[in-house]
Amino acid sequence: MSFPHPLVIFDLDGTLVDSAPDIAEAVNRTLTDWKLPNYDLAQITNWIGEGSRQLITYAMRAAGSDAAIDDVMPGFLKHYGDTALDGQAYPGVEDTLAALHGQGVKLAVCTNKPEQFVRPLLEARGLLHYFDGIVGGDTLPQRKPAPEPLWHLCQQFGVEAKSALMVGDSESDAHAAHNAGVPLVLVRYGYPKSLDLDAAGAFAVIDTMPALLDVA
Repeated sequence: MSFPHPLVIFDLDGTLVDSAPDIAEAVNRTLTDWKLPNYDLAQITNWIGEGSRQLITYAMRAAGSDAAIDDVMPGFLKHYGDTALDGQAYPGVEDTLAALHGQGVKLAVCTNKPEQFVRPLLEARGLLHYFDGIVGGDTLPQRKPAPEPLWHLCQQFGVEAKSALMVGDSESDAHAAHNAGVPLVLVRYGYPKSLDLDAAGAFAVIDTMPALLDVA
């Protein structure tokens, strides 16, 4: 049976790639630059999902700093660039992408990670060639949970929102999908923070990425 959605839009961090350890390293290097305390992986993972600027804002404020975020960001982005290629794809991701791609399904990434880091990470993991479209957190004036990034990708491929599929792990993914009218699948293994995955309005919650192939 062929996959019923002509376009599948994937979140990146926590959905395709386990990048939290690398993001945490960039955050802690930045905090060290500002002579501030470091945080463990669990705490920093809880800040992931709303874009790099919000991430470092959470970290700086938690550490008691009132430094202007505009002054902090250049150093953080430098550290981010130095660590961003280390994230590992979750088990079964490449096989799932290959299967969907082989069926002619269009594949896209919609992430709040700055776009400059998205293609290099996907390329480093050998996944870039599967994707037909990429929207980062700074590609458009809006980012998730706004609907515009998903609408942009749907328009790019001439697919109605209701026929596409969003696959993610977080509250921003869920809200973006609902706001855009795009059906939603959530993965259990990502960075959901306080999101109740089973009550988030997804028509499927999957334990591993290959289970996506069985989603109707």
